[in-house]
Amino acid sequence: MKADKILDEVLQIIRTVKDDEKALQKILDFLEEEIILSFEGDVKLPEKYNRVVKEIADNINAGLVCFLNPDTLDTDELPQEFVTEPFNYEMETGMTMDDFNPKYTEWEKCITIEPMPANDSFGIMEKFANQLDNSKLKTHLLTVLNNRKPFANFKRIIDDSDVRQQWFDFKDHHVQNYVKSIIEIELQTDL
Repeated sequence: MKADKILDEVLQIIRTVKDDEKALQKILDFLEEEIILSFEGDVKLPEKYNRVVKEIADNINAGLVCFLNPDTLDTDELPQEFVTEPFNYEMETGMTMDDFNPKYTEWEKCITIEPMPANDSFGIMEKFANQLDNSKLKTHLLTVLNNRKPFANFKRIIDDSDVRQQWFDFKDHHVQNYVKSIIEIELQTDL
């Protein structure tokens, strides 16, 4: 069966339950757990790159834009604000490109890895909350994610919970997959 025909059948099923919140939630849960999560685990990266993935993930978590030389595996990083708004960053901090002395500008090849977009980070928080066994904590986290200041409130609740380390491990795994997927895509387009 061709993909277009399968898609039409899937959409037809969704249309039949469009007003049934429980049925839609089951479909969403299935897609996230069986399709999306299994896809995320399939990032195939040459072994040599694995040694820089964690370092890059930690740096983008800290709000830095990372640069990777795919040949030498050298890395470099700059504050995201400097990369996106160099004039404003210089006005606020007094720092210029010379102060950072970036190495990546001299590389023949360079992969740029920016911090994860907010909607992707939000999705990781939702996935984490949805997989929790503790229904009270799960409900509390999902509630704060749907209210004002979801990032700050999620962090506050996690920091005061017994799943704090579990959250950090979960997030690290997903951010590292994000880094791996960018490297993988860039390596494929470079071929």
